[in-house]
Amino acid sequence: MSAQRTNQKERNNSAPYLGQTKRRSKTANVKRAKKRFRVSRWTWTARILVVAFFLLSVATVTIVGTLSYFARDLPTVEALRNYRPKQITRVLDRHGALIAELFKERRSVVPMAKIPRVLVLSVLAAEDADFYRHKGLDYAGIARALLRDLISGKAMQGASTITQQIVKNLLLTPERTITRKIRELILARRLEQRLEKDQILFLYLNHIPFGHGRCGVQEASRFYFNKDVDKLNLAEASLLAGIPQAPSRYSPITHPLAARRRQRYVLDQLEAKREIYWSDISLTEIRKARTAEIEIAKATNPPAQAPEVVEFARRILRQQVGGKAAESGGYTIETTVDSKIEIAARAALRAGLIEIDQRQANRGPLKAWRGRVQTSREKKRLKLGATYDAVVTGADDERGLIELDVGGHRATADMADLARFNPTRLQASRFAQKGVRVRFSVQQLASENRPLKGRLELGPQGAVVVIDPRSRDVLALVGGDEAIFGFDRAMNAIRQPGSAFKPIVYALALSSGRFTPATLVLDAPEVFDEWKPNNYETWHYEGAVRLREALAKSINLVAIRVTKEMTPVEVVKFAKKLGVTSQLEPSLALGLGASGVRPIELVNAYATFAAGGRYQPYRIIRRITDQKGQTVKLPRQQLPSDVMTPAAAYLVTSLLTSVVREGTATAARKLHRPAAGKTGTSNRARDAWFVGYTPEVVVGVWVGYDDDRPLGKGESGAKSALPIWIDVVGDLVKARPVVDFPVPSGVVTVRIDPETGLLAYEGMQGAIEEVFLSGTAPVETARPPDLVDTSTYLIEQLGGLKQ
Repeated sequence: MSAQRTNQKERNNSAPYLGQTKRRSKTANVKRAKKRFRVSRWTWTARILVVAFFLLSVATVTIVGTLSYFARDLPTVEALRNYRPKQITRVLDRHGALIAELFKERRSVVPMAKIPRVLVLSVLAAEDADFYRHKGLDYAGIARALLRDLISGKAMQGASTITQQIVKNLLLTPERTITRKIRELILARRLEQRLEKDQILFLYLNHIPFGHGRCGVQEASRFYFNKDVDKLNLAEASLLAGIPQAPSRYSPITHPLAARRRQRYVLDQLEAKREIYWSDISLTEIRKARTAEIEIAKATNPPAQAPEVVEFARRILRQQVGGKAAESGGYTIETTVDSKIEIAARAALRAGLIEIDQRQANRGPLKAWRGRVQTSREKKRLKLGATYDAVVTGADDERGLIELDVGGHRATADMADLARFNPTRLQASRFAQKGVRVRFSVQQLASENRPLKGRLELGPQGAVVVIDPRSRDVLALVGGDEAIFGFDRAMNAIRQPGSAFKPIVYALALSSGRFTPATLVLDAPEVFDEWKPNNYETWHYEGAVRLREALAKSINLVAIRVTKEMTPVEVVKFAKKLGVTSQLEPSLALGLGASGVRPIELVNAYATFAAGGRYQPYRIIRRITDQKGQTVKLPRQQLPSDVMTPAAAYLVTSLLTSVVREGTATAARKLHRPAAGKTGTSNRARDAWFVGYTPEVVVGVWVGYDDDRPLGKGESGAKSALPIWIDVVGDLVKARPVVDFPVPSGVVTVRIDPETGLLAYEGMQGAIEEVFLSGTAPVETARPPDLVDTSTYLIEQLGGLKQ
């Protein structure tokens, strides 16, 4: 019993210990579990960190590799430091009026100082409010764009900052791909590191398109509001700022309602972000701009006025600055031309040519010749710009085309080019009957995809040159009846001047002192080295005739004899001193104008007579300035020189006034003011001229066919060219006072016998006044009719012929 109690007691005494042991064991297990959990947790954390580090490393390597890959062969942003975009080159007349604009891109670069703050803020509100805060990239926007790109599989959303837009437009192609976007991001960051914010904004404002072919804020302002950009108010600036997002959709000209909605959005953005970004602009200004009336300028282009001058200006610009710089533009070319005179001269030329068309039946309807219509069986090789015989084979009234056979080639001519010859607006089929034979000039050679095209050359063409004799400024340069770019006859056509060249011969003779206006020269038939020239009136000869009378009546044989006396070689040398650069043949026929000259050369030669014998090259370009306002050096010109004395030049002028008073140009007396000039008509009336001047201006007119056809029966310088000259000069001088040609020193006036050229005897009836160089006036007096000449009396009594 006692043993049992002892065991029980021992069990009772060991029970707490066992409990403690169990509790301790359990606690140890928990601790061990927690330890194992902690170890496991750190193990997984370490694993995750390792994996994350690995992935980050891979991502970093991938990103760096990707950026390195796409960064290869990227364009440099340094080029944007010397930003020289294509700009407009403007050609102006002498008064600053716009003649033409030359451009590849219609842009005028302006500095930031000239761009008003209201426009800058409007553009930032519309395009990139954070521009002055970010480093070139909008990361939130990029994330959205990438997400959408990944979903769609292509570039759908831009999220482009102004910096990115500059990169896209100036350094990259406009394609919408993820590759291009990555390159854009790289370059945007580089650009922000290289350029200041204002420099980047300067690029943007001068480069972005605004629709209707206008680029940059200056041209956009001129186009939409007819004012320079620095004159814009907030209403106009906010309207302009909304356009670049979609120029065709937000144009205030074609989509005014959409443009106003876009403007309101820009103004809303200005107001919403005003306190954060631009607190200097007031709410009152913004709200006032919402309701302001905006006047949109009418879309106009400068009218075609002087294509000949524009082409000359373009050529000089390329010559002086080089082709690449000229194409970049940004130049201002000031010319000597007066737009009003240019337009009036072309109108006078066209009116004169229409008069010839009426006289020569050059207008429609054109009727076919009798007989069978024959077309070419063998194809001829045609040249661009050349003129050929053609036969009308049909018409397309719907398209307004005349169909022709030109040397075996099928061709068409547009009725739109024949307005001058179709005043009643006949359809093609009624204008030219099938079988009509015409002259056809090739304007476009045939190819696989296009037919042979050209125009019918039904009537003559012409040229007008107007020069100020004092400055030699060309006031008008008209190379055809239409203001279109093409062949400039005023500067490039080499045509026979006919009798209009005679004043050059007579000027040399008078300057030499061997001839005077009263010198008698024989007008009689003669053979010169197997050449027998005739007068215009082949049946009439004057006998001995004074030089003044010979020029007034345009007597050919007198001009030939004077040329022979002075020698053709000397005449050529003298003509060159007067500025004639065309190749002249030193033959006796030169005195009749047989060698071709350019109209502008001959007119400037006459200007030397009008300027008192002082030669000076004509001038068309007054000044050229570049984008920075610096003057471009012009081509070096020949220095002025005295070719004749003022007295000798006045004698030439005096002789030429006789042409108007009593010679071949009496029609010019209707001007009721002093005028001097000379008509000219080449063989078979292929060329008709009148070159002349008043004390104020020198004008020359040429009329003829480009292919050297005769003008037609009855046409001449007096009938074809002189009326045009009268219209041009009359319009020029109508508001000016009448003045006479000034008489210089070295000129004397004496009374002479018009029959003999000798001094008039006292009381002589019919005596006339004549001018002479000092020391060249006649000293012998004419014999009165009742006074016997002892030297011839005996011969006369014996039946001799009185000479």
